[in-house]
Amino acid sequence: MKQFISRHKRWLGYISYCIIVTAVLLYYRFPSDALRDYIQTRANNLNTRVLLSIEGIKPWPPFGLRFGQTEISLKDKPAIKIFGTDSLLVSPEAWSFFRGKSTYRFECLAYGGDVGGRIHFEENSMAAPFNTEIELKNIRIGTYGYLKDLIGRDVDGILSGIIYYSGQQKDLMGGTGEANLKLLDGRVELLFPILELASIDFNEIRIDMVLKKQQVNLTRLELEGSQFKSSLSGSIGLKRDLAKSTLDLRGRIEPFASFFKNAKGLSNTVRLFKRGLRRGSLSFIIRGTIAEPKIKFT
Repeated sequence: MKQFISRHKRWLGYISYCIIVTAVLLYYRFPSDALRDYIQTRANNLNTRVLLSIEGIKPWPPFGLRFGQTEISLKDKPAIKIFGTDSLLVSPEAWSFFRGKSTYRFECLAYGGDVGGRIHFEENSMAAPFNTEIELKNIRIGTYGYLKDLIGRDVDGILSGIIYYSGQQKDLMGGTGEANLKLLDGRVELLFPILELASIDFNEIRIDMVLKKQQVNLTRLELEGSQFKSSLSGSIGLKRDLAKSTLDLRGRIEPFASFFKNAKGLSNTVRLFKRGLRRGSLSFIIRGTIAEPKIKFT
């Protein structure tokens, strides 16, 4: 090997020089604006309710593209941002193309945390059926403004977890998927006071759910806070207007001593719990819609 390098040192130097010059020219002469306009036009001409906006694009070694500030908003309400990131790196899985597949990996910084994963298109088109795996790390959910537009209340905390999805862009709710999420050290604002509480502070929420046939099956939601712990399961029937999605959920609340201490003087709350606490916890059901949930204690 050493003899080969010594014998062809001049040609290897020329080749290395050409590679470096080509890479430098590609980086500085890269048609960023043209590629950005092409991607935005292709994406925005798809039959979807969203708009894609990209500040700029640069090549990223070895085969990736780094997108500048990137935002996805609603076509009919451009001021509402569904997703936004300051930096997004997309790179193809090279070997997948030799197998006749289109698979890409992505990484981005968003909402104080990291989002990464992969997406695979069954055909060489953004309109083709696809499947994806997304990993969330330390997302500060309180900075994600679109969530409040969806559910009509404030939610805060640090979100991590994995999401799997398979479907097509023209019918996202008709796809299948699964999510395993964890939300730490946060607060959930209630649409109306429940048991004299306007919001719920929690240490941890764990959520497992499955999407199938336009229905989310909530197999587990476990909340633990300083005053009580609670569990919830059931189903959510998805509607195109997410706020109108129907709820069919059942749960239980197990209060701690600190809850009764803070509820001192709230006779209705104490009496309600005393009736249910013969079984060690209080059960409830939630019906209605996401925008207008109706809770009933049993």
